[in-house]
Amino acid sequence: MSVSRWILIAALACGGFGIGVSEFLVMGLLPQIAEDLLPELVRSHRDAALAATGGMASAYAAGVAVGIFTTPLLVRRLSERHALLVCAGSMVLWTVLTALAPTLPIALALRFLSALTHASFIGLGAMAIAHVLGSRSYGRGSAIVHGGLALANLAGVPALTALGAVVDWRVILGSCALLFAAPLLALVLVDVPDAAHGTSAPSTARVRTKNLVLLFGSAIVGAAGGFTILTYVAPVTLWTRGDDTWVTAAIAMLAFGIGMNLGNLVSGMLADRAAGLAFGGAICAGVFGAALLLIPGAGGVMTVAGVLLIGVLLGGQGPAGQVLYLRELSRFPRLAASLPSGTGNLGSFAGALFGAGLLAGFGPGVIPIGAGALLIIALVAFFGYTRLLRSRAP
Repeated sequence: MSVSRWILIAALACGGFGIGVSEFLVMGLLPQIAEDLLPELVRSHRDAALAATGGMASAYAAGVAVGIFTTPLLVRRLSERHALLVCAGSMVLWTVLTALAPTLPIALALRFLSALTHASFIGLGAMAIAHVLGSRSYGRGSAIVHGGLALANLAGVPALTALGAVVDWRVILGSCALLFAAPLLALVLVDVPDAAHGTSAPSTARVRTKNLVLLFGSAIVGAAGGFTILTYVAPVTLWTRGDDTWVTAAIAMLAFGIGMNLGNLVSGMLADRAAGLAFGGAICAGVFGAALLLIPGAGGVMTVAGVLLIGVLLGGQGPAGQVLYLRELSRFPRLAASLPSGTGNLGSFAGALFGAGLLAGFGPGVIPIGAGALLIIALVAFFGYTRLLRSRAP
C-alpha cells in the first residue's frame, strides 16, 4: 500500500482524535467555562452553574443524535471522499465559532451544529479505512478511527484539561479545529480508492425491528450510564477520592482515556469474530466501574479504577457496535456505520441531563447510583437481544 494511503488513514484517525478532544475536553473544563459564561450563578449556586454548563455536553450529544439521520441523507449522493470532506469542513467551522461564543446559549447552539457530522465522519471514515486496507473487516476500520478518539482521552484530554488551569478554555477548544483540518487537507490531496466511493452492494435482508429496538436501547442506555458519570467526573471525583487529593479531574480523565483505549483495542480485536461478547463485556465493565464509585471517600485507587472501567465501557461499544449495526442494517450501510457514534451520543445527551438532575437535586453521591441502574437496564436489554438472535438462528 502506498505512503499516501497510510497518510490518509492517519489523517482520518487524527480526525477521530480531534472529535475525542473537542467532545470530552468540555467535561473536564466545566468549572472554567461556568466561571466565564455564568459568573453570577457560580457565586450563588456552584452546583447549579456546573449543571447548566453541562449543557455543552448535552448540546453536542443532541447534535450527534440529530446528525445520525440528517447527515447521511444530505450527503447520500456524494462519494465517501466528498462526504468526508463535508464532515471535516463542518467540524472546523463550528468548532472555531464555539470557541468565540459570547454567551452560554450561543455556545450551546454552536456545539449542537459542530456535532451534526460527528457520527457520519466516524462511520464513513471506518468504512473508507476498511476499503483502503482492501478488507471488509469493519470492526478493524472502526477500531482505527475510534482509536484516534480513544487516544484523545488518554493523551489530549488530560493534558488540555490540566492546561485549562492556566490557559483560557476558548484557546484550548479552538485549537481542536487544527485536528479537523488534518483530514480535510489529506482528503483534498489524497484520492480515496474506487472501492471506497460507494457503499456495500444493496442487500435484500429484512430489517428486524425487535432486534434493532433492543440493540438501540442497550447501546443508548449503556452510554447514558457511562456519561452520567463522565459528564460530572469533576464533582464525582471529589466525592469519592476522600483525602487522596492527588486524584484531580485531569487524573480522572487520564484514567478514563486509558480505559477507553483498552476497551477500543479489545473490542476491535474481537468485533469481527465475536461482536456480541465484546459489546456485552463492555457493559459489564461499566457496571463494575459504577459500583466502585458508590462509596463516599473510598480513596484515590477506587476512584481511578472506577473511572477507568467507565472508559472501557464507552471505548468498547464502538467497534463491536459497528459490526452489529452493519449486520442488522446491511441494506443501509452508511446509516449503520454512523450508528455507534450516534447512539452513543444520544446516550451522552440523556446521561448528561440525567446526571445534571441528580447533581442539582441530590448532590454528586447519587450520580454513580443512577448510572449503575442505567447500566443494569442496558445489560438486560442486550441479553434480550442475544436471546432473540439465538431463537431465530437456523
